[in-house]
Amino acid sequence: MASLVLSPAEQDFIIRGIEKGFRGDGRGNLDRREVTLRTGMISQASGSARCRIGNLGVGTDVLVGVKAEVNAWTPGEPEALGSVVCNVECSPSAAQEFEGRGAEEINVELTQLLDRVISRGSQGAGGLDLSALCIIPKQAYWVLHVDALVLDVRGSIADALVMAARAALMDTRLPRVVVETITDDSGTAQAEFDVVDDAEDLVALKGVSGLPVAVTFNQVGKRYVVDASEQEEAVTQAKLTVAVSPALEICAIQKGGIFRGFQPSLMSEILQTAQRIAKEELTRFVALYEEAAKHKEQQSDGPSTGSTFLVAF
Repeated sequence: MASLVLSPAEQDFIIRGIEKGFRGDGRGNLDRREVTLRTGMISQASGSARCRIGNLGVGTDVLVGVKAEVNAWTPGEPEALGSVVCNVECSPSAAQEFEGRGAEEINVELTQLLDRVISRGSQGAGGLDLSALCIIPKQAYWVLHVDALVLDVRGSIADALVMAARAALMDTRLPRVVVETITDDSGTAQAEFDVVDDAEDLVALKGVSGLPVAVTFNQVGKRYVVDASEQEEAVTQAKLTVAVSPALEICAIQKGGIFRGFQPSLMSEILQTAQRIAKEELTRFVALYEEAAKHKEQQSDGPSTGSTFLVAF
């Protein structure tokens, strides 16, 4: 995916360094970059978050907004499940290759990954429990529109996307719904619901703590690294993203774009490594989200606008 062009000497320097356990920014092969997380970035959304991996101006930056709406059930749809609709777009300003129609393939790839990570239906590991989004079976349910915008790309776009989506869904608040059973004159009982129109009477999504994080592996030379930089992605030979739940279950595996897959003999090692790294990332995420929540509370006294995501963080 990287549009960066390196000379043969630069490529050889990066490959040889990784094979010996050294990376250009001083990290080890399994070390990750600094992560900055903020929530409540879009005031009109039900929930939102912005995640940056790396430093300002030289990191991958992703903004995610969640919008909730009530949908009427139609025959043929699941009877007691809600719905999640994901959409990912890479801004043309994020990379030269995204200009025009250049981002179509990566948009589809990232949308599919996000959908697999978030939507698990009534079974499976990780993801939202869609049954919690059902208001009345065969009558009404919540639809969550999860829209992501990639603002800048400097490697590890999938990891930043999943982390931002996880934070945005944890930040999401839905209006409280009151369900009542009404009996008509003929004695037939029918369920009806009312959405409480009160900005102070909101409820959090159920099951968001079970959402996974993503760990992307890039093979460079004879070794592999996690959280690859832009330069490392330019010499990547194979790429694999693994989503791991807080219960350390593998939720999804996706090969990256035009890159070939890893050799089967390495898969067991990679999945075990992904579980170990994900455990560390989930612990780090808790601290990052708590810090983001405090920052959001401090900013709540300021002016409310729809363009707060434009503020550098």
